[in-house]
Order: sequence, then C-alpha cells, then structure tokens
Amino acid sequence: MATGGDASDQQRFALIYQSNYAPIHAYVARRLRDRDLSDDVTAEVFTVAWRRLDDIPSPIGGWLFGVARHVVMATNRATVPDPLDLVEEALAAREADPSARAIDRAELERVAEALRTLSESDQELLLLMAWEGLPLAQLAEALECSVAAAGVRLHRARQRLRRAVDRAGGSPRDSSRTSSRGTSRSSSRGSSRSSSRGRSASGPGADLGTRRERGGRS
Repeated sequence: MATGGDASDQQRFALIYQSNYAPIHAYVARRLRDRDLSDDVTAEVFTVAWRRLDDIPSPIGGWLFGVARHVVMATNRATVPDPLDLVEEALAAREADPSARAIDRAELERVAEALRTLSESDQELLLLMAWEGLPLAQLAEALECSVAAAGVRLHRARQRLRRAVDRAGGSPRDSSRTSSRGTSRSSSRGSSRSSSRGRSASGPGADLGTRRERGGRS
C-alpha cells in the first residue's frame, strides 16, 4: 500500500482497500490464472487508486474495475474466464450452502457453452454485469463509456447470447434463468460490498440474458 498523504486521505484509501480488495483480486485472478501474478497486479491496481485518489468517485461504483481492466490488459497475459470453469465454481459454492436451491448443471453448462461462442468483448461485458455483479451505471464506469452506450452494448450482447443458446438447443427461458451468482458468493464479499452493490439470490448466470438494466448506481 502506498504511503503519504494526510490522515484523511489515508483513512479513505484504507476503507477503499478493505472493501474492494477481495472482489478486485478475484476479478484479476480469473483473468490471469496465476496466483503470484494476480497478487502483484492487484497490488498495482490499488497503487494506481492511491495515486488517483482525488479521481475516485463516491460511491466508488465500477471505477476500480475499470482500473483493474487496464492493469490486467497491460500484462499481456489477460484471458476471458472459461465459462465452464465459472459453472464449476458456482456449483461448488452452492454445494457448500445447504439453503441454496438446486441448480440444473446441464442448463448452466448449455449457457456456458453458448457464452464461449461469443466474442471476448461480449463475454467480458456479460461477465462484468452478471458475474462481478455490476449494474448498468457501474458497468458504464468500468467500460469508460456513457450509460446509454453501455446499455446498447449489453442489449446486443444479450441478444447474441440468447441466439447462441437457441442454436445449442436451449430456449430463451433457459438463457434468462442463468443467474449472476450464488447467494453464498454474494455473502462472502462482506457487508461492506453488499451495501454498495446489490446481489441477486438466483443461481449463476440468469441475468446474462434478461437482467433488468438499471441506470442508477446501486
């Protein structure tokens, strides 16, 4: 963590770091698939945040994910997470939570396979929304574009996903039922993150197809 600045700056940065380290590290790790490199890159993300402390909006929204995207891409080792790996991760989280409803593995795998056929930009867009849990306004911040532009890109990506699911033998309802994340994944991020970003209690991927676009910050 960088040092310097007055006490109020250090206190604000400490809160940002504590509230956002886990989700940012998880985002970086899924794209680099290298634990040591992920640790270093996440540290660089927060170094940038410290240097640009005056630029950080309040609430922070998707700003930090935008920084993380840039730093990850600068490593030249970034990849889009394999959707099937995310299915396994989500199912493992659900199995650890006896209160969670049953998940249809075949349905999730069908949507994951359809997602794999999309462009990397579409996959990144849909995963930022559904897997990282960014609502539309925060997605626009992460992508450094207007809310309207993010909404158009998201709508088109959802349409392409639905068509891909249809080609794979599913139905539009199938693509709309995949959820953004399991309840146990949301709770693991801590109350500090859930206060700034809402989570759906449905299973991993449902929002990839038909999640309601939200213009306001959560």
